Amino acid sequence: MLDHLDLSAVRAVAVDVDGTLAGPDSRVSDRTIRALRAVSALDLPVILLTGRTRRNAMEISRQADLPHLAVACNGALVFDPVTDEDLLVTPMSQADKQTFRELAEDLGMDLTWWTRNQMYVASEGPMRDTIRVLNGEEAEIGDLADLDGTVVLKMMAWASSDRMDEVTGEIHRRLPGSQRSMDDIVEAVDQDSTKWHALEWVLRRYDIAPDDVLGAGDGGNDVGWLSRIGFPVAMGNARPEVLQVARGVAPSNADDGAAHLLERLAAAHGA
Repeated sequence: MLDHLDLSAVRAVAVDVDGTLAGPDSRVSDRTIRALRAVSALDLPVILLTGRTRRNAMEISRQADLPHLAVACNGALVFDPVTDEDLLVTPMSQADKQTFRELAEDLGMDLTWWTRNQMYVASEGPMRDTIRVLNGEEAEIGDLADLDGTVVLKMMAWASSDRMDEVTGEIHRRLPGSQRSMDDIVEAVDQDSTKWHALEWVLRRYDIAPDDVLGAGDGGNDVGWLSRIGFPVAMGNARPEVLQVARGVAPSNADDGAAHLLERLAAAHGA
């Protein structure tokens, strides 16, 4: 479902990681790494747009030899993988941190909060296990009493997918900027540091219009930015709200769908 897209008109690419570049095993395949390199070699900016940590986004950038600005922590952090410099950092407000913590406690969800360099969880549990699987990193056990004095870029909470179905409405009512990024995870960043705000900032640096951008994503936190670009593509495994805003659908991440899309883009530009 990509044949109707004129990929030769694309001037930049923005790609989510979990559920998009990464397969069900949370790893980015060798084929996908090669496809990222091929597109980047065409002087098309390839912008990682991920909820993962800065460290993890940096690792992918360097594996694929991407020299372009990358977005981590769901938009709260933009950095240059070549100079290792942070260019835009937007922490959560005290009020939003408190509201999200209260939501997690009231609704019985497992909580994590992220700083620039570290992920914290309140206790051993499913959230810590999920971080191990998705990021391949270890979250520290933190003290919630220190949360108010901590510069936090992102917070997430875990509940079973059935439970999340039940409480999503309440979460959005109490914290409208929160987003359900996966079936069992809801997350929040500062309302001015979403993936769209970060992507818009990066595109201005490259003097590229959103209409000229190809993007691929799968989760609820991808809807805001995909709906604002010219070539929004949903993965075959995407949530329904992503499919609704997409102009095309790539194969599932289990079938290297992102690599398939990037290879078609490279071919459209003569590679």
